[in-house]
Amino acid sequence: MEAGGWGDAGAWVFVLDDAVEPDRVPGLLPTLPMACVDGLHPAERFEIAVRPMGDIWCLLFATASMGGTYDTGVHGAYGRLAAWQSMAGLSGAPAGASAEEVERHARQSTWFHFEADADWFHNEIYDYGIAALSPDRRRIAVLAATDTD
Repeated sequence: MEAGGWGDAGAWVFVLDDAVEPDRVPGLLPTLPMACVDGLHPAERFEIAVRPMGDIWCLLFATASMGGTYDTGVHGAYGRLAAWQSMAGLSGAPAGASAEEVERHARQSTWFHFEADADWFHNEIYDYGIAALSPDRRRIAVLAATDTD
């Protein structure tokens, strides 16, 4: 998906054969088949950290409501809805889940924020990656966004 010709976004979901502990996600994530890490060499920057769910919510809401650097976003309630839908999808909540069910899934997931020097990221204005590890540790969902001028 392109956003106004100034950036890109992508989403991926991986179901793993075996459960993976959160401390293994930083090594696993850059090896997954995703455009946002294609061509990333071992010597290049890949920074990842576990983040509280609330920090991820704020990042998603800011992106949706303000639209990044070159867009006006969808504002207020629609921004909250878009962020909520992103949290639902990343956490693996079932389609049509209630707010309580989405919140439960989101709170039980382990959240990561990452940045990289892969070609896909422009690393100029507003780039990030988010990954969610499911409570059963067998599903990783990733959302990445990049903006440039």
